[in-house]
Amino acid sequence: MGFTIIYPGVHQLEVYPSRAGKQTEILFTPVLKQTPKFMSALRTRKFARTRLTLARALAQALAAQSLSEVPVKALCQQAEVSEATFFNYFPRKQDLMTYLAHLWLLELSWHAQSAAAGSQGLTVIDRLFAQTAKTCETTPGLFRELLVWMVRGGNLEQSLELSAVEKQLAFPQLAGIEQTPIKGLDSWIAAHLESAIAQGDLPANALVPSLLASLLAILLGVPLLLLSSDPRKVAGMYRQQLAMLWAGVRAAAQRA
Repeated sequence: MGFTIIYPGVHQLEVYPSRAGKQTEILFTPVLKQTPKFMSALRTRKFARTRLTLARALAQALAAQSLSEVPVKALCQQAEVSEATFFNYFPRKQDLMTYLAHLWLLELSWHAQSAAAGSQGLTVIDRLFAQTAKTCETTPGLFRELLVWMVRGGNLEQSLELSAVEKQLAFPQLAGIEQTPIKGLDSWIAAHLESAIAQGDLPANALVPSLLASLLAILLGVPLLLLSSDPRKVAGMYRQQLAMLWAGVRAAAQRA
């Protein structure tokens, strides 16, 4: 019969007597479920700081390299952690990219929620596009990999839950960020399309699924076109495409 020791946030150590009874067998395996809700306050803060440090190292590396070109060893050197620590937090490099995507969606969700506090409908959608354009302009390499992540499905991972402390550490300048839920872009956009129709900003016969598909095509397509040439033009192109879409929807409703 053996016993188990849990090392906080890192590994599980299982100790068993050997068959000969003279030695012990030690199994040292990763603890897979290390979510903030099961941690003490001190461990939660340390856990958050390590994940954020690795995320910032990757975001910085993506300014010059694609995700596939960034070595884990280089990220660890930049973050001043061991490779063993890296893999304790993120089993694969792609998992760190997914974590970065969650941080981006958290920031977008805060801007959507902030805009929704004063208005609903198209104003919130405009804010989401404006913030996305800002990300394209300031960190085009990061957004290029975010596009890849979204094209591959862009699914939110429950195992990458962010604690309130982690949200505050990631975006200390955004008041109330710790209360902000992380939602997919489609959730925010669909809800505010419904609001725009209810308020009369869009025709009552406007089809939300079709509009959602058009908006996501604009959101992804414009950066694909401009990131490599001039990401500063993304914001203007977004505004132009949105204006054309709304005008077309209203014109179609009048002809119907």
